[in-house]
Amino acid sequence: MGFDIRRRLCAEALGTAILVATVVGSGIMADRLSDDTAVSLLGNTLPTGAILVVLITLMGPISGAHFNPVVTMVFAARREIGSREAMFYVFAQIIGGIAGTWLAHAMFDLPILQVSQTARLGTGQWTAEVVATFGLVLTILCGLRFRGDAIPWLVGLYITAAYWFTASTSFANPAVAVARSLTNTFSGIRPVDLPGFIVSEIAGALLAVAITGWLLAEPSRLSQNAKSNRCRMTFPVTIYHNPQCGTSRNTLALIRHAGIEPAVIDYLKTPPTKQDLAKMIADAGLTVRKAIREKGTPYAELGLDNPAVSDDRLLDAMLEHPILINRPFVITPLGTRLSRPSEAVLDIIPGDMFTSEFIKEDGERVLDAAGKRVA
Repeated sequence: MGFDIRRRLCAEALGTAILVATVVGSGIMADRLSDDTAVSLLGNTLPTGAILVVLITLMGPISGAHFNPVVTMVFAARREIGSREAMFYVFAQIIGGIAGTWLAHAMFDLPILQVSQTARLGTGQWTAEVVATFGLVLTILCGLRFRGDAIPWLVGLYITAAYWFTASTSFANPAVAVARSLTNTFSGIRPVDLPGFIVSEIAGALLAVAITGWLLAEPSRLSQNAKSNRCRMTFPVTIYHNPQCGTSRNTLALIRHAGIEPAVIDYLKTPPTKQDLAKMIADAGLTVRKAIREKGTPYAELGLDNPAVSDDRLLDAMLEHPILINRPFVITPLGTRLSRPSEAVLDIIPGDMFTSEFIKEDGERVLDAAGKRVA
C-alpha cells in the first residue's frame, strides 16, 4: 500500500489500456473467426470478463483498479478519493483506453487511426446503459460491503453476464466508450452516439449510489432517524485516511457502519501540523517511533532506523514524507487510536451504535448479527 500518485495513475492507464485492447482485440479476432454474430459476441465476452478478474486482482492494491470514470466518480462522492486525484484518474483512464484501441489495431495489422461507423443509439440502448452501469456500481458497492476479497470475480462475472442481457452489450464505462469510438471494428460505437451513452452511464451510477445507500442501511437505523442524527451531530469522528490501505478502508467502513459520517482527511495530501501530529500520537498512547510506518516508506533511506534520531527529527520527517505516518489515526470524543487492526476503532465508538454484522474486505467477521464484537 501507499503507492504514490504517479504509480497509481500509471496503474489506471495501463489497466484501462489492457482492458480496451482485450475488448477491441477479442472483437476483431471473434469477427474474423466466425460469421455467426452470437459466436462472435461470445468470443468477445469471455476474454473481457476474464481480463477484468486479472486486472482488478493485480492493479487493485496499487490504484484501486477503477479503470472507469463513473467508478472514480462514485468513490470521489464517498470521499474515498480526492476530487483533484479523481480528475487525474479519469484523464489516465481515457488516455489508457485510447492507447488500448490503437494497440489492438497494431496487433491485427489494421490502420491505427480509425473512427467507428457502428450506430448505437435509441431509447433501448440508453436504457441498457443505465441498467448496465447501475448493476456494475451495485456489484462494486455491495461487494465492498460484504465480500471485498471477491470483487475481481464479482465484477468480471457481472460484465460477462451483462454483455448478454443488455441491448448495448454493457459498455458501462465512459472511458471505454470513448476508446471504442476510435475503432471501426466489431466493438465500435459512432462518436456521435457517445453523449447518449455517457449520460446514461452517469445516470446509472448515480441511481446505484442512491439505491445502495438505502439498501445497505441497517433496518434498526432506518427506524431510528433521531438516534442517527444525534450520532452524527453529537459524536464527531475524524479519520486520517489512506484510501489505498485495506486497514484504513476497513476502519472507515466500520465507522460508517455505526451510522457516522466522519471527517475524512487524506493525510498524504493534507498532513496534520507538527503540533497536531505530536498530540495525536501522545493521545493514542504511542511513542513517536511507534507511530512511524516502516514498510513501503523511505524510513531506512532517511536513516530513521538509527535509535539516536530524536522525536523532533522523526516528526519533521513524517511531515516532510507523510507516507511515514502510520494509518489510520482516528479521533473521537472517547479517545484517539491508531486503528491497527481496524477493529481497534471499536474502543472509541459507543457499542450501542453498532446493531448488525460487519465483515472486513478479506472476509473476516468483526461484528455478529447483533452488532457485538466477535471474540
